[in-house]
Amino acid sequence: MQLLAQMAYYPGVSASEEIRHAKERERYPERKHTKAELRRIESDLRKIYQYGDERELMQFLRGIGVMDESPRFAEVVKVFQSLRRAKL
Repeated sequence: MQLLAQMAYYPGVSASEEIRHAKERERYPERKHTKAELRRIESDLRKIYQYGDERELMQFLRGIGVMDESPRFAEVVKVFQSLRRAKL
């Protein structure tokens, strides 16, 4: 499912709107996600869990603003790894 990693975060949104969203997130990093964004994030995470791999998860996390240095990043990757081991 390499397609997920290559898709833009907002697949139904034009490039100019995506740039506007990114600029807005840079200006207001503490801004919370809307319910629609949260549903989209949850759907994408389900697809990654079901069909993807660890690398796709990392790319997704970077796409939503969770950086490699963040403790949350490491925690999410660890949980993903343990869930994948339990699934096999």
